[in-house]
Amino acid sequence: MLAMSHSIALGILLLLMAYVAIIDIKFMIIPDPVNAAIFLTGMAASLALAVVNPLSALCASVLGGGFLVLIQGAFRAYRGYDGLGWGDVKFVAAAATWTGLEGVPLTLLIASVSALVYVGVRQTLDRRFNMHHRVPFGPFLALGATSIAGLQILFGRSVADIMEIWMLTPLFG
Repeated sequence: MLAMSHSIALGILLLLMAYVAIIDIKFMIIPDPVNAAIFLTGMAASLALAVVNPLSALCASVLGGGFLVLIQGAFRAYRGYDGLGWGDVKFVAAAATWTGLEGVPLTLLIASVSALVYVGVRQTLDRRFNMHHRVPFGPFLALGATSIAGLQILFGRSVADIMEIWMLTPLFG
């Protein structure tokens, strides 16, 4: 059974991530105050829950956001236009406080794969949908961050610990 603090943290996480997804789908923007709330609640959760080390949360924020700045710049240099908004970059930096350093690559993997699946299905169903259509990335980032941070809160362990236990546990027997 989850402790009350873990339940509250999970509820806050789910509300914030749902809000990001809805706003980004509707308006193609992730507001700065929402990113600030995600950052502050993530830092508070890292201090209160002891699932993600506060130093790891800060490092994850800087490195996760920095990595997306590099991706954003590379895309702009290659294509000549922005493919990733600043709201997405700030969101990754903020959400990384919830996932910790180990969770950032998995968050980005889940977000990228789910976005690719969405685009593939959308192109299959609607032939007019092409690479010039804008797709909000925030909902996919929210899915990735919620998956990783949610697992950590539910199990009370970092994603690295969860993966290690999973890898060492025999499948049968």
